[in-house]
Amino acid sequence: MNDWNKEDFGIRLKKLREERGLSMMAFGAAIGTSASRIKDWEKGKNAPSAAWVAKISERFNVTTDELILGNSKTSKPFKSTGSANVDMLYDKLRENVISDIETQEQTSRTDELYAELDAIHKETYRSGKGRKRAEIEMLAILTELPKKEVLELLELARLKKRWL
Repeated sequence: MNDWNKEDFGIRLKKLREERGLSMMAFGAAIGTSASRIKDWEKGKNAPSAAWVAKISERFNVTTDELILGNSKTSKPFKSTGSANVDMLYDKLRENVISDIETQEQTSRTDELYAELDAIHKETYRSGKGRKRAEIEMLAILTELPKKEVLELLELARLKKRWL
């Protein structure tokens, strides 16, 4: 049986975060903590509480055993269970898209992930209030972004408007 080790935990955490293309700041925001706390966990300076381990394992869709002890035999495969997993779908989609090896199976899985996201969004935004719901969601996201990111999105929106 493997023993708990803060340094090994930190290495596993960093690997999971980097595989999904998340910065410490983005990952911290996703689970509700700071980048400095993530850094301390990854460096093995501190260990997260059980509550944080649960949030992290849910975010990365791995078991707590795999996260804490490195026991990947008990890891569950990725499976969407509804709109609560939209972030996980996007993470998984990113993994498939940026993969070095392009096989027919990966292309098929990428198409499946897009279909799942489309189904979730269609259900959420299909009513007459769909546009308003999307605008409110967009504003909520904008208020949490750094100024530089907001300005970048503004430029993208202006560019998109010119093309319409």
